[in-house]
Amino acid sequence: MGKDQEYSANITTISNLKKDLKESLEFIEWEKFVKKNSKVFVKPNFTFPYHQEGITTTPYLLKNLLEVLKERTDHIIVGESNGGNHTFTADESFSGHGMYKICEELDVKLVNLSKLPSQFVEDTIQGKKVKVQVPNMLLEEIDCFISVPVLKVHVMTGVTLGMKNLWGCYPDTMRGMHHQHLDYKLTLLNKILNPKIVVIDGISALDGHGPMYGEPVNMNLLITANNVVASDMLGAHIMGMPPKKINHFNIAGMRSKRANHVAVAAEEGLGPKGLDEVRMNQDWRQFQRDFKFNKTLMDKLLILPFNSRLISKIIYDSVFRRAIIKIADRTIKNKDELAMDETLEKYWRK
Repeated sequence: MGKDQEYSANITTISNLKKDLKESLEFIEWEKFVKKNSKVFVKPNFTFPYHQEGITTTPYLLKNLLEVLKERTDHIIVGESNGGNHTFTADESFSGHGMYKICEELDVKLVNLSKLPSQFVEDTIQGKKVKVQVPNMLLEEIDCFISVPVLKVHVMTGVTLGMKNLWGCYPDTMRGMHHQHLDYKLTLLNKILNPKIVVIDGISALDGHGPMYGEPVNMNLLITANNVVASDMLGAHIMGMPPKKINHFNIAGMRSKRANHVAVAAEEGLGPKGLDEVRMNQDWRQFQRDFKFNKTLMDKLLILPFNSRLISKIIYDSVFRRAIIKIADRTIKNKDELAMDETLEKYWRK
């Protein structure tokens, strides 16, 4: 974003979704980014094989967004990667969210990013050299990238919003083995793909745990921004989690008061350093609630592979994998974790 472009964000309670969506996009001057015949990529959060409130992007919201986009361009692609650890495919998730029907009706292309040619891109972010895998299509063909995340907490990264949603563009289903230095990698992904529009689905938000289970919260909110750092700062504040308080984990599992992907991205010049730099249609404080995430014993143990490539390989990609899973199932996981595993296992066995 050029220095002459101001950061803008719109917050609205939903009464008429398409009308509210159009007004929100107009507030952030979306037509500067989606020009006539622009090639647009829309990235929802389909981190589960079917729609669950507060966990995955609402299909009805996507349908309305695509209808609005179609008024300016016919070149629209919706995409997602396969679920982590070979749990489910993006194709299964598309089916579970009714996307085949929606995209067919609107003549929108639907792609599984895990099936596309890709390459590794390396760069230095705040002194840390990191690399990420990115589909060639996103690097070479897209004029406007739109991130459509859910307003939700994440037990490992504090929140998962516009920036974290781009982790799903990493096409390797074993991307969980690449979580080390995640804050820097997320910043690199957002620097490369440069989301110009973010539409945060706050119809139902997620409290309590995240990203794949928790307590749905009826917010009936739509948050739209022309900058991903601005959107994520705003979303975090609305959930009562200012960026400096988000519990991200940095190098070797050490906590840092400022080391989260929103702060790192702001320091990289990818967005504002605070909400005082963002033009908004109304005061966000009236929508603020106190969200939380409760770490389970399993979460505390998973911090180790989250920050260690060697440990993640032993757990997820070694001869010890099945034995570790059995031990965890019998002695560590709670009922919610076991129920989620049981659901995902049905897809894994197909």
